[in-house]
Amino acid sequence: MAKKARDIGRLFTPLQVGYIADCVEPLSAGSDAAWALQTLSERPELEVLPIERDGAVLGVLPRKVLEELMDSAWKRFWQKDLDAYIIPAKKTIEATDYVDRIVAQGLKESNNDDPQWYIIQHRRSYLGIVNLRQLLEYMNELRSQDMSRASEIQKYILDKPQPEDSRFRLAFYNRMAYEIGGDFYKAARIGEDRYLVACFDVAGKNISGALATIALGSFFASLRLFAYSGDPRLTTGLINAMVREVNPGDVFVTAVLFYIDFKTQTVEIHNCGFSPVFAFIPQEDRKVSCKLARPNLPPLGLEDKMVNDSPQVIPIVKGLRLSAYSDGLTDMTDPFGERYGDDRVTELLQNIHKVSISEIPTVLSGEIDKWIGESHLADDITLVDIRFI
Repeated sequence: MAKKARDIGRLFTPLQVGYIADCVEPLSAGSDAAWALQTLSERPELEVLPIERDGAVLGVLPRKVLEELMDSAWKRFWQKDLDAYIIPAKKTIEATDYVDRIVAQGLKESNNDDPQWYIIQHRRSYLGIVNLRQLLEYMNELRSQDMSRASEIQKYILDKPQPEDSRFRLAFYNRMAYEIGGDFYKAARIGEDRYLVACFDVAGKNISGALATIALGSFFASLRLFAYSGDPRLTTGLINAMVREVNPGDVFVTAVLFYIDFKTQTVEIHNCGFSPVFAFIPQEDRKVSCKLARPNLPPLGLEDKMVNDSPQVIPIVKGLRLSAYSDGLTDMTDPFGERYGDDRVTELLQNIHKVSISEIPTVLSGEIDKWIGESHLADDITLVDIRFI
């Protein structure tokens, strides 16, 4: 196996080029081709050998070239020194330089299928070799590891236990379009007999969206740590101020916030640019009416102050059900590009009304899989379902 600098105690970070250098001893340009091929036969994983002359590494000699030399008696007879066949190194780089910088520069200077071999030195001494493809593969591996770790962190924040109360049942459903995403949901106790249940959709995907959701997670952690019990309008204003404070001006967050108050037996809904909230309200003769709570506030982070003069309030009655979803559900497309749309979402939520709250994830996953087929989600999907007993 090829020795890597990271395996022999070299002090480089995983982000530095020297960390992945193949520490291959260079062969003299005056060496015989048969001897060079024999060296490669002992190292089957090597594609090339570094070649030196007068103590300077000139470039690399591909295995394929050596094999062609040995297959031809005529070429063996007229063989010149090995440096006549080498691929010159693109450049010599310092082992402490960073992989992403070298890759960015290498891609900018790339010429068709040029493998771009680099000589790596450390403290002015030869260390090893690496090519652009290896750097790209390693950088992709690092990114994959980072994304996986970020996904674990985001799931840890989302999977925190939800508050329990025998007077209502709560279900969240979340499906990310990528490893990490910009949807966030949370439920928290914010006083005696009062709860806040919320869904957020950051105007950004992947890493940028995930960073904003972590800020939201920190906000809710602070509510718990400081035993916060503020007024709903004040709370929404604080969340708006936090979003505006920690994000660039072009980042905003749509959200729906349900303030459940068992003292007043009401739910106050703050819809900040989110999809319409479905309220299924039981009537006489076992009938159920469906009302929509449409956005009555701007998305979080757009305005300095959140003014909420007319909050939407629904009385809590036995059998009341509130459901909200991010627009990733309406916007998901089938393999032919057809959008799922508002009408299908309405029908889906009406059908979910007939199933138990524990069955919601199975029903939603089945419907999403059925609709998108072999295509992929373009946006995260989050749904919250609150049922009062």
